Amino acid sequence: MMKRSGFPPILCLVLMVFFQSKSCTSCSGVPSDYNSVVLTQSAQRVGPGQTVTITAEVPKDTLNEGVTWVFTPGAGAPASAGTFTPTSTTVATYTAPSSVATGFTVTITATSKAFATESATSTITVTPPQPLKVTAATLADGVVGITYSAGTTLQATGGIAPYTWTLAPGSGPLPTGLALLANGTISGSPTATGTFAFTAKVTDSEATPMTATGAFTIAVTNQMVGNYAFEFSGFNSGGSVVVAGSFTADGLGHITNGVEDLNTILGPPQPNQTLRTFTGTYTLENDNRGQIIFSSLTGSPTYDFAIDANGLHGRIVEFDTTTGIRGSGEFAQQNTSTCASTTLSGTGTLGTSFVIGVAGSTGSFTGITPGPIALAGRFTAEPPAALGAPGTIETGEVDVNAPQQVITQDQTFSGTFQTTSQAARCTMSVSQTLGSMTFSVYPVSSVAGTLTEAYVVETDTVSATTPYLTVGKLIEQFGYPFTQTNLSFSAPSIGGLSGSVIPTGDTAYFPFVAVAALTPTGGGGFTMPLVENLAGTVSSYQGSNVVSATLNTGDSFGRVDTNLVLPVAPVFYVIGPNQAFCILENTNAPVLGLFEPQSKGTATSFSAGLVAGALVAGTSAPTMSATRDFSGVNTLAATTTTTGTISGTQDTSTSGANTAGQAVTGTFALGATGATDGGGTFTLTAPGTITGQFFIVSPTSLAMITTTAGDLDPVLIFLGNCETTCGPN
Repeated sequence: MMKRSGFPPILCLVLMVFFQSKSCTSCSGVPSDYNSVVLTQSAQRVGPGQTVTITAEVPKDTLNEGVTWVFTPGAGAPASAGTFTPTSTTVATYTAPSSVATGFTVTITATSKAFATESATSTITVTPPQPLKVTAATLADGVVGITYSAGTTLQATGGIAPYTWTLAPGSGPLPTGLALLANGTISGSPTATGTFAFTAKVTDSEATPMTATGAFTIAVTNQMVGNYAFEFSGFNSGGSVVVAGSFTADGLGHITNGVEDLNTILGPPQPNQTLRTFTGTYTLENDNRGQIIFSSLTGSPTYDFAIDANGLHGRIVEFDTTTGIRGSGEFAQQNTSTCASTTLSGTGTLGTSFVIGVAGSTGSFTGITPGPIALAGRFTAEPPAALGAPGTIETGEVDVNAPQQVITQDQTFSGTFQTTSQAARCTMSVSQTLGSMTFSVYPVSSVAGTLTEAYVVETDTVSATTPYLTVGKLIEQFGYPFTQTNLSFSAPSIGGLSGSVIPTGDTAYFPFVAVAALTPTGGGGFTMPLVENLAGTVSSYQGSNVVSATLNTGDSFGRVDTNLVLPVAPVFYVIGPNQAFCILENTNAPVLGLFEPQSKGTATSFSAGLVAGALVAGTSAPTMSATRDFSGVNTLAATTTTTGTISGTQDTSTSGANTAGQAVTGTFALGATGATDGGGTFTLTAPGTITGQFFIVSPTSLAMITTTAGDLDPVLIFLGNCETTCGPN
């Protein structure tokens, strides 16, 4: 056998180590830089005052003896070419001089202490700073009361960082509530609207610092910006007044594009229906209370209001001394401000179904009994035959509670709808057993061009042939055909009801308010804890006295009545799951309400903490001229799981006077079944001793009535930042 020529592997390894110690690199597998000093550095080019870290590595230096360093300024370098500092046997730093007029280079040489013939050199270029410039930028708009843009930071280039920012001499101010920090951050929350121009100055960190300036503008609006629709109900010296309309708020206190329909039973400001266009102004304070003035209209109608933190929904009360009108209402931001020929019907061929709920008064004419009126019903709006032509209202039915009569399931309700010369409104003309009615329709919201909610106001000249004066809402209906009642009411719903009632044995109407919690029990059955107040007489149907009844089989269009007669005989017109307008069939009790789905949010039970927070507060449509109206913002804070405090500010309007900025203080508590049904009581100590009952609708909404002893004019109150329709008015 022949032997393989060459060295055995172990011998090669020994020789490799020997020869490498003598600078041999001929054996395979040895790194090419094994005999070299390898330098790395954190930067190749620096500006004044900047630092570079240089690291040396000698692969064959197994004893880690390190290197010796030599720092050499290049040609043209200044006398003080910077600071070179070895920090260890293998690491050094170089810091350029703080001021550099012209560019130059420096070299750093590292020589191995173990292998004196091994060295490496690196070069660093030092350059003068680039001119300092403020980076041009369009700053975000601000909103009063909202933290500004999560801390916007101004930017600059050139010079030597870090930078220091200030307002330039002679600069205009930042928006009130904002501050420019030294690092360029604009922080804070604006407190006033307007357009604010200012000049910022930036200074770099050189020994002889550079400066630069930049001009900026921040526009600050308030939360009330966009198109809004509103509805209002009240009284003047002649009787009932109803209003609905729309306007545009610019976020800076100006109102444009205003149009409204105002209708009165009799008397100032003008008799009967008046279509009016207007402009005006408004203010909005940091607590989300404000005032609207329709300044171009006679008497400058003025409304105090409170609006939620998102600027979407608010409550209003009339607050002037010139129009002679007192009352309350609501307004909401529109996502559609145009009422086109297909807004009601939608663009499909089947049309759109709506539930309608309106309330108001009848005039005093021969053959007509004056008094309050309530109407609830449903209809389908069929598309017009041609663009711009009237659309058709059909398959309608309504229940009406008018003075001395109740009209049950009137299926003659029909009519037409069409556009008007004002793009903001449509009209709707209907007929029924009670008579003819014409409404203006102001859209609030739509989806894919189809109306989902609108305010409606009756515009007939009040006469013996059209004696009715009403205002209310249209809400899109979902779920046709309604073949099973339990599909309409399958979970708890909370209702707030208000109207006027003639008690047994009396001849005059008295104010009535109630709150109720309808809870299905299966098979069409339901329980309904109910608290009502009839002119100071409070009746509570809770606990062992709770109302227990059955929903009758409803019709396919969503009308559902019950086997109840007393204390109330409700009829529901279903809007969608667990949501319905409710009208009472009790004679001489024209009462209207809206039941809305009850929600705990993500909680498993109701608690005081569930509703903690700042909530808009306001009264529903007044039932009598003596009824007080208010709007404001109240903050609920939990003290235990079942109790809490109430604090806030409200503006109150009565037939005698207006009172602005009233402090609100008090407490609230869930009742014995409150963890399950959301019911409870409240007691205010300011603006007076006031008691009441409530049911929680959702984590941001409550329906409440007053139960104060001796108070002959109880009110229905909605407290909350609305998620859906926030009550009938």
